[in-house]
Amino acid sequence: MYEYLSGEIVRITAQYAVLEVAGVGYRLRVPTGIGDKLREGAQARLFISHRIRDEQMVMFGFSHPEERDFFEQICQVSGVGPASALALLSQIDQDVLRSAVLDGRTEELEKVKGIGRKTAQRIVLDLRGALEKEDLASRVGSPATVGVPEGPPADAVRALQVLGFHLSDAQERVRKVLAQQPQGSSAEDLVRLASRGR
Repeated sequence: MYEYLSGEIVRITAQYAVLEVAGVGYRLRVPTGIGDKLREGAQARLFISHRIRDEQMVMFGFSHPEERDFFEQICQVSGVGPASALALLSQIDQDVLRSAVLDGRTEELEKVKGIGRKTAQRIVLDLRGALEKEDLASRVGSPATVGVPEGPPADAVRALQVLGFHLSDAQERVRKVLAQQPQGSSAEDLVRLASRGR
């Protein structure tokens, strides 16, 4: 339905924020971190997620579309509802939460009230693959690769990542090849030599 709403914050409580848009007040559930930053009387733009709960439409608001999208990903996990997803994003920084899922650190998720071991394991199992694909896509499209010169060496690192190598391993392999090979090697040659002995 709505992508985002822009207007004036007219009320803040521990559970929700009220955003007035063109004379209409929208009650939005927001993560604690966002609620702490919002101020009554200030202008705000919140990205929206709609959920049906007890036959009622509930709207959730987030500062950034990435956080809203992550919330919706969590909601898709079997047995995890919007309340639990909001609690996770309220009590754990988004980057820390993503890292915990990618690393399988279920104990980090279990710190949140209402998230038991089985639920934490299910979240990791269901989300890890999708988050790994997102991280790979962002790395492959990045303009620079830390620790490796731009040009064919950096292209080789990105190609190795596509082939399934972790970033640090790909960088180390390319650096070793560069130390042994004369300048002017193509990205294809670097990939071929760096991928040996996997």
